[in-house]
Amino acid sequence: MAVSATLAGTVAAQTTATESSPPLRFDAVTQTAGNTVQTVPLTLDEAQRIALDNNPLLLSARSEADATAGSYMQAGARPNPEVSFLQEGFKSAERTSTGLLSQRIELAGQRSYRLDAASYARQGALASLDGRVAILHADVSTAFYGVLFAQKTVELARDSADIATRSAQLVQRRATAGKVSPVEATRAQVAATEAQIALTSANAFVSATRVKLASTMGIPDLTNRVVTGDAEALQVPIGLSALQQRIEDSPAARRAFAEIGRSNAILSLERARRTPDITVSAGMKRIVAGGISSNQAVVGISIPLPIFDTNRGAVIEARHRAEKASSDRDGALAQMRMDIAQAYASYDAASSEARRLKSEVLPAARQALDATSRGFDLGKFGFIDVLDAQRTLFQTRSQYLKALIAARQAYADLERLVGNIELASSLSPSAQP
Repeated sequence: MAVSATLAGTVAAQTTATESSPPLRFDAVTQTAGNTVQTVPLTLDEAQRIALDNNPLLLSARSEADATAGSYMQAGARPNPEVSFLQEGFKSAERTSTGLLSQRIELAGQRSYRLDAASYARQGALASLDGRVAILHADVSTAFYGVLFAQKTVELARDSADIATRSAQLVQRRATAGKVSPVEATRAQVAATEAQIALTSANAFVSATRVKLASTMGIPDLTNRVVTGDAEALQVPIGLSALQQRIEDSPAARRAFAEIGRSNAILSLERARRTPDITVSAGMKRIVAGGISSNQAVVGISIPLPIFDTNRGAVIEARHRAEKASSDRDGALAQMRMDIAQAYASYDAASSEARRLKSEVLPAARQALDATSRGFDLGKFGFIDVLDAQRTLFQTRSQYLKALIAARQAYADLERLVGNIELASSLSPSAQP
């Protein structure tokens, strides 16, 4: 990077340049115990596809949606006919045998209401499935960029460690020559040690983020897979007003509307059940009297008397549950409007901060470190000034990454709320922090 190159050139002008470890890279080939292990890049699109096939929560939601197809089929089934046989008397010369075929007939449109309720339940399950897909898409995106940001943190930490190490070597040489105080050499060594500790922590954090990404995708690990992508590309969603207009098409809103329809259908069904079903029967009676047999046709009808059970309690329950579903929908839509506004504001603030840090603050911090390092070489500044410039640059880099992470998180929150977001543009800064 620019600052590292400038400082390295300054050091080399006065002392013998020391060999530093190469920058951390994430190539398609890694070395393990002297053997070349081929690795395959993992992009965000591929990670999303793998998650769709393997994430257990999504597979569960898909199974639930498939199950509702059977519920709808069963809701349309009509009552089965019944066959009955009645024997009166067991003597061959004196007996009566009756065979009946009975069919219960549902009245007041009960089958239609059952089908409506099952249909709305299926719509709700499909909306839940879409919601789970949106959540998984956002979770995978968050975990994927978490790995990219962790890798970027390692790169920055390694660069910072190189700068701090070279500065410590330079100050140590100048202290040995009696040009600066040994105290400054100690400060430089402390700064170099802190930078190495930060690099070690960053390397450990990369492993943790890779485990999280693999778990989110539903696979055991990311062996031989290298996460690749642009960690600094900021996607810009459509405007806030357009997002608010899409609330009613979001999975959560569709699920709430489906629940209202299902509750109303159940209420209608319970009201219809207050009308008793009738059962019609037809059959044949064979009568044997005095050894002489004769046959008679038999027809009948059966109607329950709604005296004790009028289904009133079920109607009251269904009515209140329908009212609850309507209130839940209103509350869910209001909460979504507030959450979308907050997530959009967070994204706007974080993305604006990242752009300003990249375009204004980071270049100034680089220039300040460059100027301070040159001034220190000329004896115009103390090393404490160089340390302050280094800390400012390191902190600015860290702040820039935090702003990018916050922007990504807010964008993922928008995806969870409204599903896939149409992109208006894509910002891909080319300069490195």
